[in-house]
Amino acid sequence: MLKKYIALLFVFFSFSVFAENVTAQGLLPTESSQKSASDPVVSQIDGATPSRLVFALAAPYTTITDSVSFAALADFWTHGYTSANALPTDQIYIPEESEAQLERVFQSAPSGSIKIASPANLLSQVYQEDAWAILPFEALEPRYKVVQLDGQSPLSNTFDLNAWPLTAKTGGTPDMTEADWRQIPAANRDPEKLTTLMLTGVTALVRGTASYMDVWGPGYPATNIGDTLRAADILHVNNEVPFKTVCQQTAAELNQLRFCSKIAYFDLLTGIGTDVIELAGDHFQDFGDEAMVTTLALYQENGIPYYGGGKDLEEARKPLLFEHNQNRFAFIGCNAKEIGYSSATETSPGAAHCDFPYLIAQVKSLRAEGYLPIVTFQHIEYYNVSPNDQMREDFNAVAEAGAVIVSGSQSHIPMAFAISENAFIHYGLGNLFFDQAFFLQETSEATLDRHVFYAGRHIGTELLTIKFTNLALNRFMTESERQGVLERIFKESIVSVE
Repeated sequence: MLKKYIALLFVFFSFSVFAENVTAQGLLPTESSQKSASDPVVSQIDGATPSRLVFALAAPYTTITDSVSFAALADFWTHGYTSANALPTDQIYIPEESEAQLERVFQSAPSGSIKIASPANLLSQVYQEDAWAILPFEALEPRYKVVQLDGQSPLSNTFDLNAWPLTAKTGGTPDMTEADWRQIPAANRDPEKLTTLMLTGVTALVRGTASYMDVWGPGYPATNIGDTLRAADILHVNNEVPFKTVCQQTAAELNQLRFCSKIAYFDLLTGIGTDVIELAGDHFQDFGDEAMVTTLALYQENGIPYYGGGKDLEEARKPLLFEHNQNRFAFIGCNAKEIGYSSATETSPGAAHCDFPYLIAQVKSLRAEGYLPIVTFQHIEYYNVSPNDQMREDFNAVAEAGAVIVSGSQSHIPMAFAISENAFIHYGLGNLFFDQAFFLQETSEATLDRHVFYAGRHIGTELLTIKFTNLALNRFMTESERQGVLERIFKESIVSVE
């Protein structure tokens, strides 16, 4: 009898150990694992490493709408297009592999207005049908416009993951709380791999702009936009005019369009957080070698690197290499007008003249070395939204050589774009700080181009639009002003999808 009792105890003990082991391995059901599959926590992959995936709402780049509410998007997902959500599209595409993840985000199956596409065909579907898309962050590219949700964007360098509603939770365990999830980083968006680069148009601190600065202080022109400029990880300024120790312009000089800036105005450049200076402008040589040398010394003393101009031709042609968050940039600039506008030689300072065979070889070499070439031109000042044939030829040549951004710094009006898979061309941005507010309607308008890079790749560009209110001061446009300018620009722009 005792032997039989001991044997029973042994069997019971062995089964208990077996049950504990297989339960720990997930082979037998536990109380928590028997919960409904519709439970929002249990529907995740129990036991796997927890992670979060960031998604973005995107549209064709020429879309005017900047922001919609997440409530409207969620209603569209569940019920399709209705007068209640009134999104500016009647269908939204999603990649086929993201459907289950997005169902968790919206906690429902998609409506008939949500279309499924393979990643390879999604972009063309969006453009062919004037549709929108919901994409994983890593699938973004420059031909999409990222639409904000309630004023937030995953392209921002101040992005708050915990406030972003288009985030899918994967993995984790049933007992994880919301506070636990808030500690989990995004698996597909690392802020240490993101860079925002702000390119700007013409800066010339002279004439009417200078008169306001003399009265209201050097920082006056940036009163309304300074915070946005400072927020860029890399801020580019195309400052065309030299600083002069004594700059008291005569009427004759101004009539001849010979310009200088007072050294006190340098505070504007440091005040807005300038990181990179372009020196390929027409007026850099206006007051000769002495003023150019003085100007170069100011940049060096203040730790602001420059390109496109220099103490001699070698320095003027030299690419400015800049690294931020693992993104490696090479800035190159030159003056594409007739030779008289660029004075740099082997022995004298000035702007670099564009030597296109040299420039194209330079771009190819830098791209092969792993840099992202950013080419800015001081090109023909063409007061038309659409570029002329010479501009197209020159901008396209460096884009085909491997430049990821080709930007026209010379234009006094905002001009059209040409966007392809590999390059973003903007023929002209307009004035950043210059006194042409009342010359033409278009010269009172400009864009600030905020290019976003992630993990060594250009993933998007945000167009900020500004309008001058006097000869020195600008502000961000109202919604109706912005719509008019964007419609005019987009009408003449080309986005290559094939």
